[in-house]
Amino acid sequence: MSRKVTGHEQLQRISDALDEDILNMSPAQLREELSSESLDEAKVIAEMDAVFVDAKKSCAKLRLEQAKAAVADRNTQTSTVSRIDRERVRGKLAAMRSGAGENVAGMMMAARKGKNLSEKDEEGALDDLAQLEALENEGNDEE
Repeated sequence: MSRKVTGHEQLQRISDALDEDILNMSPAQLREELSSESLDEAKVIAEMDAVFVDAKKSCAKLRLEQAKAAVADRNTQTSTVSRIDRERVRGKLAAMRSGAGENVAGMMMAARKGKNLSEKDEEGALDDLAQLEALENEGNDEE
């Protein structure tokens, strides 16, 4: 059973076919078409450039909004690490920071210019360490 094609769909198909014809034309064919329509080539190029710039701006704004939404979503997610694991990993992080005489803490703090980690930074580091430990344990289980 076939469905009846609406007038809107038929017009859309015609529009798409015209777009394809234009996109597939060579520069010489485009110039010829513009001349036959008595259109100024430089003016048409300027208009198309403006359309292109507007499209790029719109796409950039959309990508920025999507990125902002993704960051906001990421910031609202809670940790999947249990409190017990978090405390154990916190001790591991403290041991790494102390570095047994080495300047490990300074290396870990390079991004913060030697200042203390924020609470959010420390929580992120704890999550990363817990995930790394889980991956290491997965590797050990397979052997």
